[in-house]
Amino acid sequence: MKENVSLKDIARICNVSISTVSKAMNDRNDISADKKEEIQRVARELNYVPNYMASTLKSKRSKNIGVLLSEKTGTGLMHEHFARILNSFKETVEERGYTITFLNISNSPNRLSFMEQCKYMNFDGVFVLCADYSAPEIKELFASDLPIVVVDHEIPKHVNVASNHYGDMNRLMQFVYDRGHRRIAYIHGGMSEVTQGRMEAYKVFMREHQLPIYKEYIYTCPYRDYERGSALTKAVLALPNRPTCILYPDDLVAVGGLNTMQEAGMNIPKDMSIAGYDGINFVNIVRPRITTIRQDTVSMGIQAGNKLINRIEFPEEKYKPETVVVDGMIEPGESVAVIGSRNN
Repeated sequence: MKENVSLKDIARICNVSISTVSKAMNDRNDISADKKEEIQRVARELNYVPNYMASTLKSKRSKNIGVLLSEKTGTGLMHEHFARILNSFKETVEERGYTITFLNISNSPNRLSFMEQCKYMNFDGVFVLCADYSAPEIKELFASDLPIVVVDHEIPKHVNVASNHYGDMNRLMQFVYDRGHRRIAYIHGGMSEVTQGRMEAYKVFMREHQLPIYKEYIYTCPYRDYERGSALTKAVLALPNRPTCILYPDDLVAVGGLNTMQEAGMNIPKDMSIAGYDGINFVNIVRPRITTIRQDTVSMGIQAGNKLINRIEFPEEKYKPETVVVDGMIEPGESVAVIGSRNN
């Protein structure tokens, strides 16, 4: 078995030109099926590995995409929502011949800026899952001509792949409303584009259905802040005019609320109904199973991967801002009761 097998070696064995071997290895249709099968068989038998450096020099692309995942809470890939999007994105770009590399987000004084890292690594494009969008180095990155796709954040000339936060929240509100609830509290996440869409949907729904929006029913809780969510749940439960249902910013905070109520001896959903957001697998473990919105992370990753590669491979097209909205779906769970008018 020969090491460092080249196209020339395969061409000699198969008695064809190097260009014919190249066409066969790239699955071109302008050679016969029999010859293509023979060439690919010989390549497998010789353990042929394409020369990555030669192919990237020829195409002037590194076939490498930078991934930026930087959030203040530090949960990173521990956040199932981001992990699922990234996994779908990774599978999509790998199918099209690309690899991914994480950008360095450490606090080291020797760390290169994001833009410097992109130049050093010769990234073809960047996928931004989560970041501090007010940071100067993020603004520098977004101002560049590098193809960029972002999740849940609109930026000039680049692509934003977003969950349908307004539409999904509206569907959740309709689900709760159809089960008889009229006094609905909302513990929402910290202010962001995500929260703004959901908050607007909540208020519009309440107004359109002529339901009062009590200020004591609305609280702010950082996303995934279990302890803060538990404390705010206690504040809602202490109200003299309790709501019949509490909506939470995400499933983890909803679990915190559920545990707080159960520790107080309450029965969910008999004494209080609750709903979360995201659709993480954890909600299938707790009992009662929490009603939630499952965001379509698979579709988000696929859209992000294909949109980014299309911009990489067709650079002649002028960049325009684009937002791709992906619908989620309600997972009914067991935590929202059907109630009568006497409770409203």
